[in-house]
Amino acid sequence: MKFTINEFLSVPIYVQLKEQFKKLIDNGLYQPHEQLPSVSELAGFLRINQSTVQKAYAELEQDGYVHIQAGKGVFVHAQPPLAAVVEAVSEPFEDTSMAKELSVPSKPVLLFVECNVPQAQEYAVELEKATGYVVKPCLVQDLEILGGSIQSGYYDLIVTTFLHIEEVQPIIERLGGAYQPKVIACLIESNLQSIRKLQELPAGSKVGIAGTTWQGAENFRQSIVNAELSHVELIVGSLEYPASLDAVIAAKPDLIVSTSLVSPYLQRHSRFTQLLIEDRCLSAQSVQYIQQYVEGKRATTDPASNM
Repeated sequence: MKFTINEFLSVPIYVQLKEQFKKLIDNGLYQPHEQLPSVSELAGFLRINQSTVQKAYAELEQDGYVHIQAGKGVFVHAQPPLAAVVEAVSEPFEDTSMAKELSVPSKPVLLFVECNVPQAQEYAVELEKATGYVVKPCLVQDLEILGGSIQSGYYDLIVTTFLHIEEVQPIIERLGGAYQPKVIACLIESNLQSIRKLQELPAGSKVGIAGTTWQGAENFRQSIVNAELSHVELIVGSLEYPASLDAVIAAKPDLIVSTSLVSPYLQRHSRFTQLLIEDRCLSAQSVQYIQQYVEGKRATTDPASNM
C-alpha cells in the first residue's frame, strides 16, 4: 500500500512524549523505582492536554518502562527494557511518488519555533551545533509569513518545544501544502529538573522567577500554575526590567529559578539565595529523536536511495 505525505502530517504528541521518556529512562536520567511527574503536573507544566500524558504513560506501562500505582503515581519499572529503536520515526516513510519528486538540499533545513527571539535563536544555534543541519529560528506569530516556504517543502522538519506544540501544530496543518512538514516537539531537561525541585520544596516556600525577557518569565510562572504546584508563592522578574529583579531579591525567596543570562546579576546582589539555572537546553534524547526522523525522511526522498 502506498501513502501520500499528507496522510501522515504529524507524529501524535503522545507518541513523541512516550519515545522521549523512553530515552530518558534508557539513558538513566530516570532511575528504576523513581517517580515521574504526575499527569496533571507534567501536562500543566508543558501546557499540553492531560489525555496526551495519560496515553503516553499508559503505553510506557504497556512497553514495560513504568508501572502505574493507583492513587500513588507513575514509577520507573525496576527492570526497564533495553534501549530500542524509535519505531515512530521511520513509520511514515513508505515509498511514495510524491516523496520522489522532492529536491533534497545538501543539508537538512529545520525551522525552530518559539515564543520569543532570545529562546528561538538559542535553540536554533544549539540544535544546529548538535546536528550539523541548517536550523532557522522563527516566532510562533511569524509562521504565517513563512507559509509559502513551509508549503513548498523547503523545511525538512518544524521543531518546537512541548510548551508550544499545541499552538504550532494547528498552524502548520492550516497552512496545508502537498509537502507539509511534520512538527516534532523537544523535551527540555531543565523543565523536568524544575518540576523535581519545586515538588521538593515545603509548603509556603517563596520562589523567584528571573527571566531574560518578561514574556519568558511569565510563561514559566504560568507553567508552574498550570502544573498545580500551588504550595509555593511566586515572585516574577526579568532582565528587561532590573527593578523587578530587585523586587524578587528583596522578597528573600527560598529559591530563584533563573536563566544563565540573569544569574550573574542575581549572584552580585543576592549571593546567599539558592539558584536553579533554567537554561532550557534541548535534551540529548530530543536531538537524537530529531536526527532519526530527518535521516529516515531524507533516505526515502533522496532519488539515489530509490534506484
